[in-house]
Amino acid sequence: METKFIHFAGVDVSKQKIDVCIIVNNQRSSLLHNSFEQSKRGFGSLKKWLMEVTGRQTNRLLICVENTGLYDDALLYYLADNELPASLENAANIKRSVRDNRSKTDKLDSRNIALYALKHSDELQLWQKPRKQVVELQQLLSERSRLVNALKMLRQAHKEKQVFSWSSMAQSRSYVSGIKGLEKDIRQIETDIWELVKTDKELLQMFMLITSIPSVGKITAYHFICYTNEFRQVKSGKQLASYCGVVPFERSSGSSVKNKPRLSHQANKILKTLLHLCAVTAIKMKGVFAAYYKRKIEEGKNGLIAINGIRNKLALTIAAVIRNNQPYNENYLYNPNLEKP
Repeated sequence: METKFIHFAGVDVSKQKIDVCIIVNNQRSSLLHNSFEQSKRGFGSLKKWLMEVTGRQTNRLLICVENTGLYDDALLYYLADNELPASLENAANIKRSVRDNRSKTDKLDSRNIALYALKHSDELQLWQKPRKQVVELQQLLSERSRLVNALKMLRQAHKEKQVFSWSSMAQSRSYVSGIKGLEKDIRQIETDIWELVKTDKELLQMFMLITSIPSVGKITAYHFICYTNEFRQVKSGKQLASYCGVVPFERSSGSSVKNKPRLSHQANKILKTLLHLCAVTAIKMKGVFAAYYKRKIEEGKNGLIAINGIRNKLALTIAAVIRNNQPYNENYLYNPNLEKP
């Protein structure tokens, strides 16, 4: 971060309230705590309190918010609208930084978050407010995901029921209007998503670049645009691949621990799944990805390892077409010097 922060606030968010602990002037001994209701009025009181305890130096204040999903969205938007620097951090990272986690209270959690922000201030990335179109796209994708899951459940139940249609046991009639209704709603959502994307120049440009890659479809493109906030939260292809959980990490120590590199569970599972589906499709098509898979299998590599190699390549390729602002080129040569620092 370019700004040198001297005050650090940790925020523990729940459904009805937020607990805030602040470290003033880099002094761990000067910890102040307060609680506010999760409302517009409560946020106003929070801002007033922060200005008082920092001597109106809110530009030198870094607010670290623990990622709790839906509950922290309203707070992050309020902080961004009021030009209060904030960072959204994974709860697992904060938990691992705590030496003694036998006790747990909201006040203690906010203290641990503040200490985490103080210790890792140079590494934390400021949260950037997404554009209105991106937020709307994310909401549509979330709604589509819920409907798709419900449709899978109903289809599976209907399919299982048909297995024993030959039996003489009594069976009720099949009700498929719910399935048809869900299919109709999903089609409508996908239409609304396309209307949103094609009317926004930036979204459309990113969509066309990503879908120029063989085997990468529209749903995958939509999700990558949303989860990376139009690729503002990732600085390089390697960072994107790591975020998607397709980069193996080595675990070794001394002469006794010599484990093979493995994938980390700390990943965006949705993007990882989408990359896997794209990779499975890619090996069935003609091109560099299928050739890579065939070559690895001939070398004796495990099939899943070869597929993960394609997932990694797809993530790097997606980052490359966005960075270069050019469609996919099969003959493109990767140059690491073009990566952002």
